[in-house]
Amino acid sequence: MTEPSSEEFRTLVQGVFEQVPFVREVGLKLHAFDFAAQTLSAEFARKPELIGNHFHNILHGGVIATALDTVGGFTAMVAAYQRMGGAIDWEEKVQRLMRLGTVDMRVDYLKPGRGEHFVCSGSILRVGNKLVVSRMELHNDREELISTGTATFLY
Repeated sequence: MTEPSSEEFRTLVQGVFEQVPFVREVGLKLHAFDFAAQTLSAEFARKPELIGNHFHNILHGGVIATALDTVGGFTAMVAAYQRMGGAIDWEEKVQRLMRLGTVDMRVDYLKPGRGEHFVCSGSILRVGNKLVVSRMELHNDREELISTGTATFLY
């Protein structure tokens, strides 16, 4: 198979993103993807299954961590793909990208997860030969910063 164009790669990433069962369960949808800037964001709506504190109607902390980890990981995938460049053939790139996994993640819960709609964005702090470090933020529909995260991914 030949190397995909940037747009074809974006379509591939979106397809993989949509295939993750837990991503579908949470309702995460790819929102924005800037291949050149290595940024990605996803959005989801509040639904009863995602509430952790039903007295105050706020998101479960695990849902917040899942959104951060997922967006950080897919952002890392884009950065890793670009880092590998032309030195590695397409099949080997795919194998490495499919093995991408979280090595470490820190989540800071800054405000209760109140809102009807949430956007999680990711950017890259550093890309190495085997590790990528991503920075993530989760905002609600009032543009309040709910949580931040920093994660390291192995590829």
